[in-house]
Amino acid sequence: MQPIPTGVSPRLVSLDPIRAVIIDIYGTLVISGSGDVGTAKAPPSNELAISGGDFQSPILETSTQSQRHLLRQEIERIHSLHKSQSNPRPEVEILDVWRTVLMQTGRGAVADQPDAVARAAAEYEACINPTWPMPGGGEVIEELQRRNIRLGIVSNAQVFTIPIVEQAIGGTLASRFDLDLCLFSNRYRSSKPGTLMFDRLVTAMRRSEIEPHEAVYVGNDMLNDVYAASQAGLKTALFAGDARSLRLREDHPACADLSPDVVLTEWAQLLDCIKTK
Repeated sequence: MQPIPTGVSPRLVSLDPIRAVIIDIYGTLVISGSGDVGTAKAPPSNELAISGGDFQSPILETSTQSQRHLLRQEIERIHSLHKSQSNPRPEVEILDVWRTVLMQTGRGAVADQPDAVARAAAEYEACINPTWPMPGGGEVIEELQRRNIRLGIVSNAQVFTIPIVEQAIGGTLASRFDLDLCLFSNRYRSSKPGTLMFDRLVTAMRRSEIEPHEAVYVGNDMLNDVYAASQAGLKTALFAGDARSLRLREDHPACADLSPDVVLTEWAQLLDCIKTK
């Protein structure tokens, strides 16, 4: 996969000394067919992108055509059950969803095999939401690490997301990122633009004596990324590097008068915006 130009012009300015860079994954660190983790959304907006109109799983030894409705139904049920004023965007643990659906369709033997469930979920996600490393992302992450910039992640994610990140950076998560600054929606059962993950991020940064204004968040979505991060006090960089996933959200009231600190169309531009002490 290659990025599709967005037609957006970069806007680059020097930021105040930055001590931490926090990033989004889908549509930012990796090219993404949907711009977000795909399966856990209800209903998956790009479900029909499955090649040939169906998905044959070697793990399940059957088509998942008959399971799609049950997957959507279970995701919607969980979202409805856990949605509240304090958690407006609840997240599912997709492995739990798959186990439920497998049990409902008479595949209890598969549901009892954790590796098989994870493999089936990952294969399905790869079909509805193909991903590939965003050009330059891994190299910029490595350079930021050399500059002693603390690195973190706040992203909507599932169990198969970390291997995608590790492919993009060419190493383990712990080899590049501060794990205390890595927050994934499936672990917190809350997704962006809800405030929970950013609140936890700010708490973790302050334990390391990093204030929110000393961090910049990089993401492709004006609502989920720029708005959510700015509300937490972080500087923001809109990543406008791929038309598949750029979400300007111009019709959303929260984004009407919102402007990111910088606009990037490729990863290397971030290095020109960051001063180091």
